[in-house]
Amino acid sequence: MVVKFLFSSPNVDTPIGPKELLTPFKVTPSENHPFLTLGDYFSTIKDFILKDHIKSLIPILNEELGKTVDFDRINKILIRSEKHGALYHLASVEIFIDHQSVKLAVSTAVSENGKRWLNREYDLLKYLGNTFKLPYLPGVHFKGDVDCNAKKGQSSLSMFLGQWFENYYEWHISMDEKKNTQGICIWDTKNEYRFASKKESYEIYRRASQILTLYYDTKNYRQIYPWHHAAGDFIVNSRNGEIDVKLTTARRYEPILASLKEEHINPLVAIIYFFLNMTIRMRLDKMDGVGEIAWAEDLSVEAAIQGFLEALKIMEAKGRYHLGKVEELFTLLMSFTQKELYKLFNPLLEFYREEDPDDLTIIKRNLREHTRQFHQIIQRFHL
Repeated sequence: MVVKFLFSSPNVDTPIGPKELLTPFKVTPSENHPFLTLGDYFSTIKDFILKDHIKSLIPILNEELGKTVDFDRINKILIRSEKHGALYHLASVEIFIDHQSVKLAVSTAVSENGKRWLNREYDLLKYLGNTFKLPYLPGVHFKGDVDCNAKKGQSSLSMFLGQWFENYYEWHISMDEKKNTQGICIWDTKNEYRFASKKESYEIYRRASQILTLYYDTKNYRQIYPWHHAAGDFIVNSRNGEIDVKLTTARRYEPILASLKEEHINPLVAIIYFFLNMTIRMRLDKMDGVGEIAWAEDLSVEAAIQGFLEALKIMEAKGRYHLGKVEELFTLLMSFTQKELYKLFNPLLEFYREEDPDDLTIIKRNLREHTRQFHQIIQRFHL
């Protein structure tokens, strides 16, 4: 069996040589681990899947390939470093059997804080997958702590194996220099980075809003949160002219506003604030994923409204809405004047102030116009 370590790169992956494997492992994008090397990281992933959990891995391969697989038939494994985040790190593991391959994801945490988040996310992804049985979040298979016996010390890394969304890519607001306009750039690493059309951009926002709403709990006001486009939480597949969107993570699942934890909150008030917050959050990104805070173009407002209402109709049809009729909520939203809507948005500002002052600045700058657009679209929208 051949095992290769690679850096994931556009078009062609970059092999990692012996010297590079001896370089320090980065705990965060700007901080080196005191003694772990890049080689220690890769070797621990290899041990995680082939040594500690091989008995759990084989049934996964059987299901993915639709046939019985023996360990001896694995002829090659490619482990790619895909992304390093503030809390944990993402690698892909591609396992080759005969003339087929299965690609899976390994998330790794090094710090104690990162380990807490990783374990919480694993449990939450499993819960949401079992509860909702929707195809938008990655499925998870198993988790564990792996001892990493480095030359300069001993450490333990927390890992879990999950689903890999092949041919789905990050996207971010960017400036289209050819048109001198702002748009969505899809980071298609297999072909080329490209700007989405207006229709594709609309679909991205519509589908992202629909996904978040489908996971909303109308009884206990729980929702997937936090999420942020700047973190690459939503990914897109734009193959054959069709747009499909997935959500890569679920960090928490709970009511987000302190006032919504009260026992006698009106469920309609709760879902309205979920909706209002989502239409604002849907517009926030960072330029090219790392630059200054960016505010999405106007089409995102109508897309978010459509995605939200479509999801509610799906929930209603499946007996998951629990708030009467969707038409009643829609009628209530239509009844608000622009001034009343602005007042409804205002209590969210304190919430944004506590979360991220930079986001708050751009939200305050655009809130009146956002409210005007929201009101105008709701008035002419047909359920």
